[in-house]
Amino acid sequence: MTSRSEAAALAVVPPLSGLQRMLLRDMLHDVWREHVVEITNLAVRFHSDEDPEIGAQLAKVRRSLVDVESALDRLESRSYGSCDACDRRIPFEQLEADPAGRYCRRCQPPSRGSATKSGISRSVRS
Repeated sequence: MTSRSEAAALAVVPPLSGLQRMLLRDMLHDVWREHVVEITNLAVRFHSDEDPEIGAQLAKVRRSLVDVESALDRLESRSYGSCDACDRRIPFEQLEADPAGRYCRRCQPPSRGSATKSGISRSVRS
């Protein structure tokens, strides 16, 4: 038996509009640029200090960059916004909170928790 909130989560989600796709693409591009700058800065620090903590930060940002690039590829191939596990559409509000997200709320792996894996957490600009 499903609860009312689970039933609402399973309700039909409309496809992304052209404006929503454009906003999400802009967000992904902005975050991509931020990650590239952060990787560059961390790489310089890591090569001068060889601090394992900086190396771990660098690896985390690189993984996030790969997530963003994958989301951009999915956006271009028109598969963006579909859950990798169940193929349901992911609501715009969820993609807005984590544009590189690949799973609907129902299929979200526990390791992601409430934090965004891609390090993206921003609101759409007005």
